Amino acid sequence: MSRKTPDTHPEADGLYRAILLVLMGSILLGVVLTLTGETLFGSRPLASVGLGMAVLAGVAYWGLRLKARAAAKRAERDQDRRGKE
Repeated sequence: MSRKTPDTHPEADGLYRAILLVLMGSILLGVVLTLTGETLFGSRPLASVGLGMAVLAGVAYWGLRLKARAAAKRAERDQDRRGKE
């Protein structure tokens, strides 16, 4: 089931998608550092930094997704109101 995304929808914005991709990359890099930081590099702090980076990027990712979803619902609601007038 495909949804039409109006121009005001955040998912239609290329910058929004780019930010999500950067956050996903940060999560993956953090996970890799967490799993390999101590074993490959012998550095426990590196593994801890990787975990922190993955968690913070994950929170930012989901926060941005929730904010975009709320903005899309608000835009849809406004569009419905304008259509009824």
